[in-house]
Amino acid sequence: MKRRTETDIPRQRRAKLFTFFRNVTVLPILVTIGAVSASAIVPVEVFTFTGVCSDCTGTGIGTLILLGDYELGTELSADDLYSFNYTSNLIPDLSIHNDPDEVLSGILPVGLGPADIFISGTNGSFTTSTDGTWSAFDPPADVGTDGIWSAGSVASTPEPSALPVIGICLASVAFFRRRRRKA
Repeated sequence: MKRRTETDIPRQRRAKLFTFFRNVTVLPILVTIGAVSASAIVPVEVFTFTGVCSDCTGTGIGTLILLGDYELGTELSADDLYSFNYTSNLIPDLSIHNDPDEVLSGILPVGLGPADIFISGTNGSFTTSTDGTWSAFDPPADVGTDGIWSAGSVASTPEPSALPVIGICLASVAFFRRRRRKA
């Protein structure tokens, strides 16, 4: 076993200080990079549907979220759809989001109000007409009258990216595991 000398002690302290400050510097940089790339902001436009139920009690309510580059009065397509949710007392949640079978067609009028819109996906479909009639099929089906589309707001929705978050977690685990082994 080698004996420590006076010159070894400052060298060991310097090595520990260097390791400490390196870790203190590198970890926040990694966290900052991961946090910045962990979410991208996606601008969206929110439209609300309300209609009087004929076969259900009360009102049928839908929320259509489109990507921000959609212009009222132009043809809708599945590429415009971010998500659609509908609810009533018969259908607690009809949700279409990231559905490979999703279909969106029709035109939201510039002044809004009644519109010919068709939305469908694996979970069901929703249709409105310019005469105000509408239907939702989950099953069961909802039908109604006085359907009106109104504009919500332009908003930004965070879109998480999983890879940077996973990278930060793995780097943190490796950092603390290495630190525990040295102790």
